[in-house]
Amino acid sequence: MTRIDFYVLQQDSAIARLHYVCRLAEKALNRQHQVVLAVEDEHTAKELSEYLWQFKPESFIPHQLQGDKTSAPIRICWSHDDEQHDDILINLKREIPPWFSRFQRVMEVVVQQEDCLSDTREHFQFYRDRGYPLQSHKITD
Repeated sequence: MTRIDFYVLQQDSAIARLHYVCRLAEKALNRQHQVVLAVEDEHTAKELSEYLWQFKPESFIPHQLQGDKTSAPIRICWSHDDEQHDDILINLKREIPPWFSRFQRVMEVVVQQEDCLSDTREHFQFYRDRGYPLQSHKITD
């Protein structure tokens, strides 16, 4: 069964959320995992792609956008998933993607913005009501 992890940041900015997503992606990559980053739209996907390029000058996080023909361990998608793997999904969408349950692990990154808090409370309830194993991590750095 899919394991669900919530990473609750104390910051309230979208940039803090993107930064933490990059940290999670880099950590997963270093552990030989593959990751799908699910975002709302193509504009957000391109913004996240830029952020991944600039995340750390000394590191490289290979990634690709939905529809790219290359093969990278980190994929950013907005309208659908191409089902290349079932390893890790980091969900940044307001809704839970209907295909979330095929992943071994789903991660949700929460910042202290009302919209984000409201969405992730609903997500938590959805997962809990269906019996998914939940972990919550309070991030203080």
